[in-house]
Amino acid sequence: MIFGIGCDIVQVARFNRGGSFIQRFIAKHMTAAEQEEFQSLLKGKNEQSIILSVAARFAGKEAVAKALGSGFQGGITLKDIEITHDELGCPHVRLYKKALLRAYQVSHEQQFKIHITLSNEKEYANAVAVFESV
Repeated sequence: MIFGIGCDIVQVARFNRGGSFIQRFIAKHMTAAEQEEFQSLLKGKNEQSIILSVAARFAGKEAVAKALGSGFQGGITLKDIEITHDELGCPHVRLYKKALLRAYQVSHEQQFKIHITLSNEKEYANAVAVFESV
C-alpha cells in the first residue's frame, strides 16, 4: 500500500551563491553520511557538479517530507532525512528522529520503504519519493 508520494523541484541558482556557501550548507543541513559522500565528490569534481548534487539532494529531502504527509513541520529537519547512494549510484533514504516517528505514525507501525529518484539539469533539480508498506 502506498502511504504517500512527494515531488519537488528547485532552481539550482539558489545554491550557486559563491564563496563557501555550499560547504556551510552541507555542514548545516546534511547528515554525517551525506557529508562524507560529498567530501568524496569534492575530489576531482568541479564546483558546479557539487552544486547540482546538493540541489538534487535538497529536492529529495523535500520530496520525502511531502511523501510523509507533513513537510517540514512538527520538528522534522533536513538532517532527519538522509539520502545516500549505493555503489551503482542508486539513491537510498534513511529516516531519523522526527521523520522516522512520522513514518511510523503514518504507516501504523508497519514496515515501510521509501523509493526516491533524483534528477538535475543545468537550471533545475527535481526529485520524486514514494512511501509504501513492505
